Amino acid sequence: MSQQFPPTPDLDGVSDPSPDVAVAVQPDSSAHAPQQSWLTAGLLAITRLVLRFPKPTLAVAVALAIVSVIYSIGHLGYKSSRLDLLNPKSDYNRLWIEYVNEFGDEDDAVIVVEGAGREQVVPVVEEISTALEREKRLFHAILDEWDLTKVRPKALHLVPPEQLQGIDRYVEQKASVACGDWSQLQVGKLLGNLTQQLQAASAGVAGIDLKMTMYQIDATLSGLVAQFRGEAYRAAAPPDMPIAMSMLSQLGPNYLLAKDGQMGFVLLRLVVNKEEFARGSEAVDALREIIAEIKTRHPNVRIGLTGLPVMENDEMRESQSSMLWGSLLSFVGVVIIVIAGFGGLRHALLANLVLLLGTAWAFGYVTLTVGHLNILSVTFTATLIGIGIDYGAYYVSRYMQLMREGLACEEALLETTRAAGPAIVTGALITSIAFFSAALTSFTGVAELGIIAGGGLLLCAVAQLFVLPPLIKVVDGSQLGLKFPTPVPVHKWINPLLRFPRLVFCAGLLITATAGWGVQKLWYDHNLLDMQAKDLESVKLERRLLVECDKSAWYALSISDSREELLKREAKFKQLPSVDRTEEIARFLPDDEKCKQPIIIKMAQRLASLPERPPLIGLDSLDDLGAVLANLEEVMRRTPNAAECTRHLEWLRDSMRRLSTSDCYARLSQFQQQMAGDLLTSLYFMRSMANPEPPQLSDLSPSLVSRFVGQNGKYLLKIYGRGDIWNIENLTPFVQQVRSVDPKVTGNPLQAFEASQEMETSYQKAAGYSLIVIFVLLFIDFRNLLHVFLAALPLAMGMVITFGLMGYLNQPLNPANLIALPLLLGMGVDYGVYVVHEFLEQQGRYRMSSATAVGLLVDSLATIIGYAGLLIASHQGLQSLGRSLTIGVAVCTLTSMILLPALLSWMTRKRPLVPWVGSAVVSYDHDQPETDPIEDNTPSLQRAA
Repeated sequence: MSQQFPPTPDLDGVSDPSPDVAVAVQPDSSAHAPQQSWLTAGLLAITRLVLRFPKPTLAVAVALAIVSVIYSIGHLGYKSSRLDLLNPKSDYNRLWIEYVNEFGDEDDAVIVVEGAGREQVVPVVEEISTALEREKRLFHAILDEWDLTKVRPKALHLVPPEQLQGIDRYVEQKASVACGDWSQLQVGKLLGNLTQQLQAASAGVAGIDLKMTMYQIDATLSGLVAQFRGEAYRAAAPPDMPIAMSMLSQLGPNYLLAKDGQMGFVLLRLVVNKEEFARGSEAVDALREIIAEIKTRHPNVRIGLTGLPVMENDEMRESQSSMLWGSLLSFVGVVIIVIAGFGGLRHALLANLVLLLGTAWAFGYVTLTVGHLNILSVTFTATLIGIGIDYGAYYVSRYMQLMREGLACEEALLETTRAAGPAIVTGALITSIAFFSAALTSFTGVAELGIIAGGGLLLCAVAQLFVLPPLIKVVDGSQLGLKFPTPVPVHKWINPLLRFPRLVFCAGLLITATAGWGVQKLWYDHNLLDMQAKDLESVKLERRLLVECDKSAWYALSISDSREELLKREAKFKQLPSVDRTEEIARFLPDDEKCKQPIIIKMAQRLASLPERPPLIGLDSLDDLGAVLANLEEVMRRTPNAAECTRHLEWLRDSMRRLSTSDCYARLSQFQQQMAGDLLTSLYFMRSMANPEPPQLSDLSPSLVSRFVGQNGKYLLKIYGRGDIWNIENLTPFVQQVRSVDPKVTGNPLQAFEASQEMETSYQKAAGYSLIVIFVLLFIDFRNLLHVFLAALPLAMGMVITFGLMGYLNQPLNPANLIALPLLLGMGVDYGVYVVHEFLEQQGRYRMSSATAVGLLVDSLATIIGYAGLLIASHQGLQSLGRSLTIGVAVCTLTSMILLPALLSWMTRKRPLVPWVGSAVVSYDHDQPETDPIEDNTPSLQRAA
């Protein structure tokens, strides 16, 4: 018994070249039936159900989307802190959380004022500070100087105990002079006393310091030499005094200046609304308005704004703007591509409308499961637009081919589900699980993105499989369905290449190998500054500060329970080659008062009754002075290491011989009075800092205290790196070295270092997990290792070529574009799955059908357009993500649409040409010439009754 079928319809605009084909029904058709997926029965059952009740199905879908949107608006949160991206259980983040709990999570915004010098810069700094103080609603902790004015009267408490004892001895010795016995400053008497001390010290008498005595003799003689030669007088002081007095003289208002006063700084903290996408936007905008206003009054001064809060705000705004415009352009581009590919507007709009429904469901899913978005997972909308449309495009392309073959609408939809449904499900599962695998990593930002994007893609696939068919039935069953569009004949551009399959595939292998050589040039860029928009003022200014004055917004943080612990640690940090400087205020808050306070009290008592000015001091006769000098010279010749003093003595005696007696007396008197005046000045200086009460936190400005003292009284030390520690070459040794001093050190540089390492590792692990799951799912779907290999081949070749091209083009991987890895894994396998599913449906030599060709091209171009929108982003991280995905998807498309079909065509060159047609089998007379490979040899899929 035989059954004649109508001639094969003109599928591609080309008539069937095999008119003599004999068609007969064979009893055992199952022997030649194409492999059916285990998903087919379930997908068909659900499709029949939704097609039976199309309008209720659409009503439920729309209602669910509306509920999802309303629920998301009311309950979906947003976490804008980078801290929310990190694993709170990791060691490095635990240390950061301890710091935040003690000191808060605020960083300084920095206003930079540049001018010709201090005289021009300081007034502008003061004006800015005054203006900021008036805006307490937006700014706090404003700091333009280290004002230690209240600490100065208590400054002796800051001197180390051993130096304080030396100062006390000096005061004890000199206070008796200033309080009555000024004759001790007569040059002869002074040198005579020093000579006796030198003899006693040389003899080893206890309590007399030889080094101190030699210092005082040398200082006195050198001062006399200068006086007699008419040079500037140099006051004598004990060795401890210059060090201590130099330190104490700095206790006053000290503006934050650099480059010899040509650059001044104002530090402040922003009042942040934590619900803002870009934290501190209102404060940053107000700050820029204040700066612009002050600039108009000081045209010769440059004023800039930087600091981590400002750079992060700028980054978020640039990202938000880039994502908004990129998403809009991507959506418009996707719509245009789908319309152009399908040859009409109707089915393209239907697929995109269902995508919007799936996206709405996805927002409800995100709100229900994770409950919030973060600065990384907010990009999932671009993922849904770029990939979610793939499933609808592939479904519509198969449906349109079947409709052109003459099937009724519902029958074509069921056949599309049978043929394309398993491939769509497999592709969606693979892509989703590629994202879900990221949830197994320790990096919270990556894990949340994986959960959100994975679930969202599954919902988009569900929408395209079970909402799109009833929507098509409703629309195509109306007047709109009378006219049916004709898709672009993409397969006619591809199938000519299949005339030479081995040549094409070998050329592909050669290209892959050549491109793969570039993988060795691929590198990873850890520098977060490189991901910012290049033209941002805050970023450019941060780079200038690093180059011109080695000041950065980045520094490590070390927390200590006590002042002594912090100061000891600070000394060790300063010895590290990678450390430039440190900042702390612990040295202004001494805690060794038991030994210091009694000494300071005695000093204050001795200095209580100082005269206003010294009296006129009498003079020694020149003969008596000559005898003293001769005696001193004789003693010094017997004293080791006294050569310098001896030379000064010889210069003095030579100078005295050259002057007249009256000039000698005049210069001696002038020297003595200047020495007395300097002594009285130094004692008044000591008295001004001899307040017995030790410095308190209340003596320091609240802006300063809040930055260095925690709420539980712990002390903070800031450690600044040498050079540009945004670069990993400088950051790595800096992190290693500061940890060698304090294993618990934390701070933004260490956070960024660890987070970047963890993100890189997390994506690598996610990719590894994804590959395992991908091959498992492929095997479940195909149940054949060869078919699994074929489906994965475009991905493997595409990834090699993609990373090789990035290496040749010097496009590094970075924390922003690493997200492309799971995306490419999912999309690359999707395309291969579609082709292999079609390959299993066919008999005879494989050639790509118009449905698969159009579906793949529309899918890939929609995805490319979806991510190419990021190429317009000024944010370099998003731009690099768009560039990586554009290259990757384009390459995976070429390997799927050209290299894999070429390999399949060559593999099936001798496969029997016996396609399956429902319950019938079509037999071809192989004595006839084989169909030309550029034509579609698949007979009509019209089913037998």
